[in-house]
Amino acid sequence: MSLALPRYAMHALAAASLTVTASFGPPHITVRPVTNQPDAPAGAVLLVESMHHTQIADLDVTGRAEGLVNGKRVTVPLRLTRQSVGHYALTQQWQNGTPWVLVLTAEEGTNGAHGVAEALVKVTAAGAFASIDYPAAGWIDKSNVPKRTSAAEIDAALTSMVARR
Repeated sequence: MSLALPRYAMHALAAASLTVTASFGPPHITVRPVTNQPDAPAGAVLLVESMHHTQIADLDVTGRAEGLVNGKRVTVPLRLTRQSVGHYALTQQWQNGTPWVLVLTAEEGTNGAHGVAEALVKVTAAGAFASIDYPAAGWIDKSNVPKRTSAAEIDAALTSMVARR
């Protein structure tokens, strides 16, 4: 038995489907260095913002610093200080003298079940921020879909930083 819907019902279902898809899009993360910002928290070097689409969202935001210290790979968990819903401050918790790659992650749902967005921040041996990259899986419906960074991408970023020293 076939179920035939009137044309107006099909349009209503299509519109509802688009609305549901739009509300379940991926999370996003934005990272900004603190430069001459009098309203920035004391000691903060980076400000982090978590979003769902273009709305500030209270997602699970974590971070780690990946570096090479005395030729050995080191991972330092980072503590982010929540300033308000979706806004975090990061103080320097890694040592100068060696390049670092900071991996800042915004997860939606338990263990990122509903999406993950990451930012890779390259820090020079002198402690300057060289770049901030946002890894993406590709474009879907005119949106660049963020993704979790692979170990190979972190290794490549570290290798490029060490090579420039």
